[in-house]
Amino acid sequence: MHFLGGFWLGLVAIYLFSLKDFSFKSILKIFFIVLLVGAGWEVFEILIDKFITQNSFNFLDTASDIFFDFAGGLFAIFYFFKSIMPVKENEL
Repeated sequence: MHFLGGFWLGLVAIYLFSLKDFSFKSILKIFFIVLLVGAGWEVFEILIDKFITQNSFNFLDTASDIFFDFAGGLFAIFYFFKSIMPVKENEL
């Protein structure tokens, strides 16, 4: 789920920025947005675990979730470069 969430969020960030030319700065923006939302979700998850379900903190679960968010965002960038961007160039 975190991989798909990172992928979806990466594509949404690409769409919202309407990036015509990809630079290193724009790729960093996409990663920052994906990681920011992923980290926010993990904070929410930790608070729910602590106060409602009273489970202990699991570092491995949190680290793997953030890793898969990041991987999904990276895959969204690769998908955009390989599938979406060449189609738009051919339409012009």
